[in-house]
Amino acid sequence: MLKAIFFDWDNTLWNHDLAQEKTIEKVYDNLIKEYSIPDDKKAFAKIFDECNQKVWDGYKKGELSHAQVRINRFIDLIDRYNIKDKELAMELNEIYLSIYPTWPFLIDGAKELLEGLKNKYPLGIISNGFPLTQDKKVEKSNVKHYFNWFIYSEAVGKSKPHRKIFEYALGQAKVSKEETIFIGDDFEADIIGAKKAGIKTIWFKKQASASNNALEFADYIVTDLNEIADIVKSIETC
Repeated sequence: MLKAIFFDWDNTLWNHDLAQEKTIEKVYDNLIKEYSIPDDKKAFAKIFDECNQKVWDGYKKGELSHAQVRINRFIDLIDRYNIKDKELAMELNEIYLSIYPTWPFLIDGAKELLEGLKNKYPLGIISNGFPLTQDKKVEKSNVKHYFNWFIYSEAVGKSKPHRKIFEYALGQAKVSKEETIFIGDDFEADIIGAKKAGIKTIWFKKQASASNNALEFADYIVTDLNEIADIVKSIETC
């Protein structure tokens, strides 16, 4: 019997990719006013995505702190344009963080899913994101009232896929691993992480390709959030 359901946030319920795209355009507009960089927003966005992914991978491995993630991505970004200015990197990061979490970009079907589940199960979020940033996203998206728990890696001291963050969430919810399910889009951080903690998983797979060992870790695979309610119902009747 399910007693709690946990979700990842970015790119599971909230459209991080779209928010980042819109935000980095504004960062670019600020930078090009003062510096002679190529007039190519798409290339700029692609470079930022590479730099951002690199530092977040480092964070998940425990190699970087949140503070280092914030600044290093912009140091690396402007370095690609032969600009070496830590103060500028800090300024661009402030611009980014002031805009990025304010977009109310929920994934299609997210609000309907939460609305349908809320009266039946307590819900929670498990995220590697910055707590203040994630809280603002949830508030701006007008879905805070759906959740009972907000579990952030910075508070726990370990990030997904480390089992400690999932075990911490179970402790906060006062449920066993058999009494919950975790839903996320990141195969390594979300699905492998939760499964190794003994939790049932639903992989929200938005890409066409699948991991060769997908079924070893994902109990269920969906490509649309609207599929999840029926899966939850089927688990209850097992």
